[in-house]
Amino acid sequence: MATTLVLSATPPIAPAYEAAMQRQQYAVIDVEVTEGDPTRGRVMEVAVIALDGSQERLRWDSLVQPRERVPWFTRKLTGIDDDLLRHAPCFHEIASTLATLTQDRIVVAHNVRFDMTALRHEFARVGLPYDRATICTERVGRRLMPALEHYNLTSLCRHLGIHFPKAHRALADAEATAELLKRMIQEFGSDAVLGGMLPERVAKRA
Repeated sequence: MATTLVLSATPPIAPAYEAAMQRQQYAVIDVEVTEGDPTRGRVMEVAVIALDGSQERLRWDSLVQPRERVPWFTRKLTGIDDDLLRHAPCFHEIASTLATLTQDRIVVAHNVRFDMTALRHEFARVGLPYDRATICTERVGRRLMPALEHYNLTSLCRHLGIHFPKAHRALADAEATAELLKRMIQEFGSDAVLGGMLPERVAKRA
């Protein structure tokens, strides 16, 4: 009896994100979390920069009340403390804004799995799904510039001549990531950068 070999296919990218890929519509994001494990840490700051190609359409950022004390190490790393967050909105108050700003756009972040994991857990806590196609600038950097020693955001920005004066605040990191994305598209072409895009539901299992 002949044996039929069935290969598992990558699930197709949703039409909305296929269109976003063709139009180069991105939502560059960054989140700051209370601790290093994004499944347990709570989002305490988030930023979004919407790009149509290299043109910035809008930017938005917000502190987020995590409903837990910020650990000492995180306070030292980010400068975000309990007093700064005292009157910040809770995640459920900004969830619809965040969902709308990233809808039908390719979500871009440096180490995107961390940011998406943190956001997916926050959306789940308020009873909402959060599924987006993604590009990780760290993974793209490793693929396009394989000879570098380090691939963190600071190192890649330095290598490509991007000014990045401050790290570990959401808007500053999103700005640097947006510039990194634009520079890599300029240097290597959009097809090379977009070639690393996967639907988030696939990327999180990789």
